[in-house]
Amino acid sequence: DPYVKLILDKHNIQSTKHKSNNLNPTYNEQFIFNINGQKKLEVQVWDKDTILRDDLIGEDDIKLSEVFSKGYIDTWLNLTKGKFGIRSRGEIHLILEFAQ
Repeated sequence: DPYVKLILDKHNIQSTKHKSNNLNPTYNEQFIFNINGQKKLEVQVWDKDTILRDDLIGEDDIKLSEVFSKGYIDTWLNLTKGKFGIRSRGEIHLILEFAQ
């Protein structure tokens, strides 16, 4: 039951709803963050577990400076897991827009 966490900093975390029994979910959800000096947006994909702790599937981050300079980004992130982030765990498609 995967879901996505978007982490701007420890005080600004939002997440999608989890998708039951779906290995290739589509979320089509929108999130709004107020940016105040943060440099990156961390993207984590988790597997919801009703009995034990949720399991991290993979993660990546995107530099916000790229979004600021272009105003709009449509990109795929490679999700990795592990100490050095070398083990690929899939991809996630994001569209980010900077609005003033």
